[in-house]
Parts: sequence; structure tokens; C-alpha cells
Amino acid sequence: MSFFDRLIPKGAGEQKGKFFPSVPYMRTFSALDTSGKEAKEQYPDDSKTVENFVWALKEACRARYKKAIDELQPMKAQAQFFLSQDRMSAYACLLPPENDGEEITLNEFLEDIHYEGIKYGVLQEDIPREFALGYLHIFPVARGKPPQAGEDGRVTELFQRRRNMRLEMQSGSHADFGEDMQLQPIRKGTVICLIRLPRAGTDGMDVTGQFLPCPQAVSACVPQGNNTAVSRGGQALTASVDGILYMENDRFCIHEQKIIDGDLDQFQGTLRISGNLYVGGNVDGGVDVEASGDIVINGKMGQASVVSTGGTIRVQQGVYGTKDKTFLKAACQVQSPAVEWADINAGTSVIAETILNSTIHCGGTVYVMTGRGMIADSLIRAEDSILCLRIGNLAGGRSQVSVGYPPLVPESWKRLKAELADAQSTFERLWEPITSLRKKGPRISEGEQQLLEQLLEQRDLYVEKREALTAELKAVNKILDRKSEGKIRCEKLYPSLDVQIGRLAAEITTVEEQCNIHVEENKILLK
Repeated sequence: MSFFDRLIPKGAGEQKGKFFPSVPYMRTFSALDTSGKEAKEQYPDDSKTVENFVWALKEACRARYKKAIDELQPMKAQAQFFLSQDRMSAYACLLPPENDGEEITLNEFLEDIHYEGIKYGVLQEDIPREFALGYLHIFPVARGKPPQAGEDGRVTELFQRRRNMRLEMQSGSHADFGEDMQLQPIRKGTVICLIRLPRAGTDGMDVTGQFLPCPQAVSACVPQGNNTAVSRGGQALTASVDGILYMENDRFCIHEQKIIDGDLDQFQGTLRISGNLYVGGNVDGGVDVEASGDIVINGKMGQASVVSTGGTIRVQQGVYGTKDKTFLKAACQVQSPAVEWADINAGTSVIAETILNSTIHCGGTVYVMTGRGMIADSLIRAEDSILCLRIGNLAGGRSQVSVGYPPLVPESWKRLKAELADAQSTFERLWEPITSLRKKGPRISEGEQQLLEQLLEQRDLYVEKREALTAELKAVNKILDRKSEGKIRCEKLYPSLDVQIGRLAAEITTVEEQCNIHVEENKILLK
């Protein structure tokens, strides 16, 4: 019987074998190669370990074969063991006895495992079955436990990372009302981020009993900024105040301000806010609103008064007002896609897509350059310029514009001239009764003397008023006499249009195209 025959167990794990004559070790190598191939197919993850073990077994067999020939002494069967490079697996192989040496028992094999220092993960249930398969069979005897990594903490952001903490004043000629304003209003207590806490892993151990610590789980970096707090047992980042959510230095922050989720109407009456104001719905019903910062109306504006004493006003869906009952006043800019039947006073500029039946006073430029780009049936006073696509419409209304000077100067000039003319007329009317009473001399009665004194007092008052009005008019004339760089540009102009630049005025009653209305050599030119 060759050494390929399997031994039949006897007794308590004992094997009784027959005499194995010495054979050339090349046949043993072939058997080891076959067994190694089977092991690699069964345990592909251990292919490299099995290959190295086969090489070591061949060296051991060569040495045993040489010793058996040289000494001709019986050699007991021997268990050979091999550890993977990472010590996470241990393999064994039984080498047959030589020169009628003794067999190896299962108990001896188990003792060899112990004395080789293989302490952990011994495959107690599998070893008897594998051992029974006999000599030159390569099989695993122990498996280590690799460390199990835990889970690092993680943050799930529920809001977009937007940089704007407040409404930005537009520096160009238009604002995109079709897109979101890039402002994120948020209520106190709202969850900004979900936080998954780190979960610890489990430590491992190799087959020699060496402790293998697991990698330490790392806590997530929570992007906590101003006016936010970690709550819910560390599992959420929440808003601490009402305001606008924005990013600063990769952290969520909240710019505190008043938030109104729905509409503002007559039930709110008068509203005074220190700071910025965000209205999620419409503003209507005669409500009176004033804020020291920016005002954002995400819906429409109707009959109301909205004042920003220190910022910009933006009405996202347009102003559709009522004559003499819709007012907007901003220290900086007013932005709205549509402006109808509204009175607007803007410190720097106005950006719109249509302006109809409205009165605009603007300390900078009025831009109506997108959408319809139309101005019709409106009065517009701009300190700088008016830039639009179209003035007027086919219905043939009338608009009035003035540019190049502070918006109230033209109206002040007209008012002062009218008041000065009225004061002069009244002053002249007083002369006739005063002169008539003075002619009476000593014959004047006591009642007439009292009347004369009253008339003289009124005359002096009108003299002072006339002098004050003259001084004011002189100052306004000085402003109007300055050379103006203001202009009105439009691609199409329908009559009628009243233009005032300085003290120069013109009425345009014809259809014109590509207009650049400006002053040159003391004349108003259209091109």
C-alpha cells in the first residue's frame, strides 16, 4: 500500500497504519502540489500562504528523506505548521513516517498545535475531519479574528450651502427674478444637519493570541456656526434663532432677523422691525411695515406701505398696487419684476422689468432692461440715468422723466418758482391799501391805523418769505445750471414723453428708435 492510502482511525483518535517504505521525494512533491492546488481552490484568499507552505513542506520532505536514507532509522510521522504573513491563519500538513516509523495520533497533533503557540481561533470542529484525510493533505487549523472597524461619525446636511446672509444690492443692470434669491429663511429649532455619532468597532486577535486593536472611529466635524446648537443628544444641528441661514468659513450660521412665514395684511396693522425682515407670502390690505435693514417679500405687494430705513427692498413676485395707497421707500435699492400703481423712493437704484402708472424717485439709475423692459404712463426722476428697452405703448399714454439731478430738484424748482410768484403777487397787492392809508396822514382814524400796522406787518413777512424763496431758488438754479451727464436710453419710444434735464425741457410726440436722450450744447438731443 502506498502512502497515498488513507489511514483508518482506531480508538480515541489513534491511527493504525501500515509500513510505508521510503519512496523518492519527487513523488511526495507531486502529491503536495496536488494538495496545494486543492487548498487554493477551496481557500482562494489564502493562495499565497498555501504556496509558501508547499515550498516549506518540500524543503522539510527533502531533509527528512535524506535523513531517512543516511541513518536508516525509523522516523515518526510529523505535523508541519505554517502561519500566514499577517498571522491570521494557520495551516497544517501531516508528513508520513519513514523507515517504518510510528504514526501520529490526533491527540499528539492537537498538542503540537498548542506547543507551536497557536492559541486563538483553533478550528476544533474541523480538525478531526481534516486529520482523518491522512498524510500530505494541507488544511487550515486556526483562523484569527480581524479587527472590525467601527463607523466614523457623519453629518447629513439638510440645507444648501449658501453664502448670502442678507439681500444683496445688485450692481448690474438687472436682477434675475426667475431664480431663487439665494436666501434661506429658517425658524428657531429647525434641524440644519443630522449627525450620526461614531460607532466603535471590535478588536481582533491573530492565531497566536496577539491582540489586534481596531481603528478608532472618528467623530464627524459638525459645521456649527453662530446662532446654531447641537441638540437631540448630539444627533442634530439646529437653529437657535429665527433668521437667514448662510455659510461662513464652512460653517452654518444664522443671521438673526424677523421671519414671517405667511402673508402680512390688515390684521397686522403697523409693524416696526429693528434689523432685517423676511416675509414668506404677500403684503397687502393696507399694512404699514418699517424695518431698519433689508426687507424681502417673497410674494406680491399690493396696497401697503413698506419702508427700509437702512437697506434694500425686494418684492419677488411684483408690486401691483392701488393709486395713492402703495408706497415703497428704501435707503438703498428697490427690486421688483413689476411695478404698477406704486410710489417708490429709492436711495441708490431701482431694478424692474415693467413700470406702469407709477411715480419713481431714485438717487441713482432706474434699470428696466429685462423682460418687457417697459416704462409707461409713469413719472420718473433719477439722479443719474434711466435705462430701459421701451418707453410708452400703442395706447398712447404720457410719461414724464427727468435725469441728471437729485430726484426732488425739478419738482422743488417748479414749486419754488410758483411760491415766489405767489409771494410777489401778494406783496404787490398789499401796496395799494398801504399807500392809500398812508396818504390820510393825520386824518387817519384809530381803526385805520391798526389796519395799516397789520398790513405793514404782513408786508414785512412777505418780504422775508420772498427773500427766503429767492435764496432757495438761487441754490436750485445753481444745481440745475451744472452740466449734466444724465441720459435716457431706450430702444423704442412711443409718444408722448416729457423730458427734463436741468432747466431744459422737451416734449417728444413722435415714435423714435435707439434713443439716447441727453444734453449737448444747451440742447436736448434724442440720438
